[in-house]
Amino acid sequence: MLDKHNRYLSDENTGVEMLYRNIDINTTEFQNTDDIAMYNKNAEHFDIKTLQILGEDDLDRINTYIIPQHYKDLDVEEYINGLVKSKSGDSDISVKAKARVEMELAMYKERGLYPILQVLIYVVDTLRKHNLVWGVGRGSSVASYLLHLIGVHKVDSVKYNLDIKEFLKR
Repeated sequence: MLDKHNRYLSDENTGVEMLYRNIDINTTEFQNTDDIAMYNKNAEHFDIKTLQILGEDDLDRINTYIIPQHYKDLDVEEYINGLVKSKSGDSDISVKAKARVEMELAMYKERGLYPILQVLIYVVDTLRKHNLVWGVGRGSSVASYLLHLIGVHKVDSVKYNLDIKEFLKR
């Protein structure tokens, strides 16, 4: 069973299912603190890692990405708009690309996905820095022109008129 943050809630009935699906117990919340207390008592006895009770205040810490501060402070809109200016030489492409970027930025912002874009910029920069090769792109993510600009994939969704709604669905 999943909670409102898409984490597994478990009790004695779901423990076996968690093991079967190889679900990390450290990302799991138990339905009551008695379960955690019992687990921790047994964990101490067997000298294994104990669990903590997670509260709402812990969610910010859990959902914080461990990336260099420079990328956390990065102005995503400014970065992306700089990529559009450097990429587009043809004025027709430029008009289409700018409109597409504005639309996608609004969609990413509306969904609170700017931190994901910051992480992806960091990952792509790291791959480039170390001369590592990554895939051309696959799945619905190729419909995102922003991901193309960042370098996550090589498919120009403006050129091929791919609908961003195939990737960022409601």
